[in-house]
Amino acid sequence: MLRIIYFGDGIWATNTLEKLLDEGHQVQAVILRREPSDNTLAKLAHSAGISVHSPDRVNAPEFVDWVRSPQPDLNISMSYDQILRRAIIESAPLGFINGHAGKLPYYRGRNVINWAIINNEQEIGLTVHYVDEGIDTGDIILQSVLPISWDDTYGTVLEKVQEALPDLLVKAVALIEKKEVNRQPQAHLEGSYFSRRIPGDEWIDWSDTSLNIYNKIRAITHPGPGARTVLGDRTLIIWCARYNPSWPKYIATPGEIVEVIPGQGVRVKTGDSTLILERVQFEGEDEFEQDPNFRVGTRFGVNLIETVHQLRRQVAELRGIVSSKRVAK
Repeated sequence: MLRIIYFGDGIWATNTLEKLLDEGHQVQAVILRREPSDNTLAKLAHSAGISVHSPDRVNAPEFVDWVRSPQPDLNISMSYDQILRRAIIESAPLGFINGHAGKLPYYRGRNVINWAIINNEQEIGLTVHYVDEGIDTGDIILQSVLPISWDDTYGTVLEKVQEALPDLLVKAVALIEKKEVNRQPQAHLEGSYFSRRIPGDEWIDWSDTSLNIYNKIRAITHPGPGARTVLGDRTLIIWCARYNPSWPKYIATPGEIVEVIPGQGVRVKTGDSTLILERVQFEGEDEFEQDPNFRVGTRFGVNLIETVHQLRRQVAELRGIVSSKRVAK
């Protein structure tokens, strides 16, 4: 059995820790993010009598010395968010490994599940790899894939990953313990990188294609922030939509409701076709499946050209007011 220091966050990190303990490994400490997403990992660690720490700077020399002091055989990361540098990477003789929800060298980086659905992928990769000083660039230990169906959402794919990735990581630990790892260097030039999604990324451009908008909606629905548009001066969150690629493609006004379908929602024109909004929510209010006040001809989003002209007119009016005040003086 191996001595392990475990760095992680969230449900999949918790599930992995539970499996490592079931296998008899000695987890010497659990290292949390500075701002954990939930308390599940800390709760399990405390119940197992494992010390819990949350350093501000994981690469600080004094913390690296602290990691070395119990002489771990192996360090493990599962959804830990600080970039690791050479000193801490080399703090255990068997290395530092990471569980990643992407089929490396593709989908390196952050929020990979969201990005995979946005890109209309038919599968999500799972990888356990050695950590180096790059971003998800270390040698691969094990990989597998899970299917993404047309109706899958961020929530359903996340559940699949949370179930499967811990098993893959535990298998990788077993290979390391037996010294049976066949390290696979990554083809770096063929890789792809994705950044962390931030507030503002959730807004819909109705001139985009129905496929792209549909994928965006399902990629950031629960437990994500939800896709957003505006209706007048109100923000509308779109949680669920439906699209069929066989629907007609034609030119009309993007963002306009072209059909109200009783019991199903409203059909909205996009840049190339349409999609049906099935479940929405005005910001600050409850979710609903359809709103009887929505009418054909209602337009979502912002007319950017008209908005620019309005701003120019407002600026001209303000300049006129300022000039008149100067003349009056």
